[in-house]
Amino acid sequence: MRLTEAAQALALTLLFVGSAAAQWADGPYRDAVAEQLHLAAVANRELTEATVVEYTAVVRQRVGAALRMPLKDRTLYRSESAHRIFWKAEGDMLVQVLALREQTPVGVVEGQIHSGLFDEPFDPTDDRLLFGLANNDDAAGDPEHDDFWFEHPLYLEFRGGYHFTSGDTLTLSLPDGRTVRAIELQVVPTVADVHRMSGSLWIEPETGALVRAVYRLSETFDAFRDIPDLKEEEDEDLKFIPGLLKPWTAEISLIAVNYGLWNFDVWLPRSMRAEGVISAGILSAPASIDVSYEMESVVTQSDLEEPAGLDEGVEEVHFETRREAMAYLAELAGGEAVSFEMEPGWSSNEGRRVRYLVPKDEGYLLKSPDLPPPVWEDAPGFASHAELEQLFDGLADLPQAPVAGMPHTFRWGLQRPDLMRYNRVEALSVGARGQIRPQTFLGPLSVTATARIGVADRVPNVRLDMTRETLRRKVTLSGFHELAALEEEARHLGLGNSMLAATIGRDDGDYYRRSGAWLEWTPPTAARRTFRARAFAEYHQPVQSKTDFALFHMGSDSFAFRENLSADEGWLFGGLVEVSRWWGTDPNLAQGGVDLTLEGATGDYDYARSSLEARLAVPLPSDLRFGLEAGVGTSWGSLTAQKLWYVGGPMTLRAFDPRQRGGTSFGRARAELARGFSFGAVSLFSDYAWAGLREGFSLDDGLSSVGTGLSILDGLLRFDAAWGLRLPRTFRFDLYLDAIL
Repeated sequence: MRLTEAAQALALTLLFVGSAAAQWADGPYRDAVAEQLHLAAVANRELTEATVVEYTAVVRQRVGAALRMPLKDRTLYRSESAHRIFWKAEGDMLVQVLALREQTPVGVVEGQIHSGLFDEPFDPTDDRLLFGLANNDDAAGDPEHDDFWFEHPLYLEFRGGYHFTSGDTLTLSLPDGRTVRAIELQVVPTVADVHRMSGSLWIEPETGALVRAVYRLSETFDAFRDIPDLKEEEDEDLKFIPGLLKPWTAEISLIAVNYGLWNFDVWLPRSMRAEGVISAGILSAPASIDVSYEMESVVTQSDLEEPAGLDEGVEEVHFETRREAMAYLAELAGGEAVSFEMEPGWSSNEGRRVRYLVPKDEGYLLKSPDLPPPVWEDAPGFASHAELEQLFDGLADLPQAPVAGMPHTFRWGLQRPDLMRYNRVEALSVGARGQIRPQTFLGPLSVTATARIGVADRVPNVRLDMTRETLRRKVTLSGFHELAALEEEARHLGLGNSMLAATIGRDDGDYYRRSGAWLEWTPPTAARRTFRARAFAEYHQPVQSKTDFALFHMGSDSFAFRENLSADEGWLFGGLVEVSRWWGTDPNLAQGGVDLTLEGATGDYDYARSSLEARLAVPLPSDLRFGLEAGVGTSWGSLTAQKLWYVGGPMTLRAFDPRQRGGTSFGRARAELARGFSFGAVSLFSDYAWAGLREGFSLDDGLSSVGTGLSILDGLLRFDAAWGLRLPRTFRFDLYLDAIL
């Protein structure tokens, strides 16, 4: 081909591609393959799977919910179950209970079998994307009448709210060696909306069948924002709910649905996984649900029409008596040793009658071989943690939907828990916070401005945070002029310490003022914080105690708060890295964790410091548990007073006030033996801690204590009474959150 002909061909090709690109850019589809896939999937969805007449399947389900805290997540509820479902398109449904276990903080639930029964099996005529998370009516809900609705991407009326792009190809290998090809359809909303999903659908191009779906809500659900009735009631009936329990939000981080091809004829479910975090103000609860289907037999319309097909794919079983039928079902479940009986009466599920078949010995359910492991462990039939990570990475790689308009909020005072505080520097401090979410070239940003002032200190505190958050990370650029606490992780500027300071006059915090900026990188809000990296430029100044008022000491001339730390003044430019890991979720099994901190800075002072802390909790016979903590830290260079290591207080050395000892290095350990009861645990413990110059370390220079404690919800709420064994021999009672036992 001559050069001029090649140039003409190239020009025509570019013209065609350019016109096609303009065509796809104006509509919901980004390419022709995406349009074909979407229309095929829409057509398939509208053809209800009436071909499935009946099926039998073993359905295993696992649920877990916990309360998130900085140290570890406390398991609030977990359940594992297995049921054999005899489903028919018409008529009653039979459910055989094969295994069931429920556990709360009190222990394993006994004698309440009906609370964990499975009664919502897969219906082939229902929506395959939602998979029982919502019904077909919710998929095309009416905003005028429904509290919550979902704009289903496979409904043509909602097509304009999404952008569709074709992606990778998925090849599934079948038992006979054949393969089935599915193509990814990426679905991204035109604007982020809690009623729209963002994710990937794998579609079989020939039939339009949904093979796999991985998605999430494209926006965090906020009950007071997204439910009109609650939005009105927040200023009326719900205004008396304290700010520490607001807002009510739900972050859906992952929903994964997988289907398998039965007898090369019909796609039926294999597994479903949903993960998210539900929050009510300061309370945050991660939750997961895992469902697997093991199909045992399926009857389709074609099986009934073709006897030969029935003989090949389905084994018909007939019984002369009820006794024979019960014996057959018992044999399916666990052999002759297991005896089942029919529950009296019928239950109802969306107009369908349901009958349950349960073992005569309900204790069998706890030891049944069909009982799956907890939701945090890998198990056959369920997606593994490695597979979930891969699916999550695929979600994170999708383009982030832009925000609509300029969402904004404004809160002050009691409307949010961190906008009111009390300490011996500021006395009562009242704050206000405004937030906007602009769309930028980096994607959606969260810009938050906070201002507050104390009654006694009267120095304005201001802070501006600009946050860019994705599914993988949260990056925040902050500028501030504010009061800061010596130990950030101890939350001395939080609600608990504020209440103790205002009432009984115990303020465990030590404070200084900082001005400057930092850039911080952490995991996203919905994930547990396993690391933090921060670069900072800060100017530190000392502050003085300004008040001696506490409610229970009102009128006392002798009461005074302890003196505040005398901080050093100067500029610091440096960085901080923290790594925190915790292993073990079940409080009845072994648990452990480590925290590593590395920090260094230059400026008016040059220093480096590091610390390592480890924790272990192990079960013992007779409902006993043993806990052990140990930590060491050291430093190099010229440290400011606020960067020295200190021991004292409930987090490091019980029975002693904070900052009892301090220096360039520290070492500490504590041991505890706890006995569990239905209300919590009672324990005996002993602490040891030392702080000073590294070169002058001596065990005899440390302080030690003994005491007894009461623990609620696996250490979530902790009451301790401790006595010092070395001078000063003090006694101290502490109430705090987040202990290992």
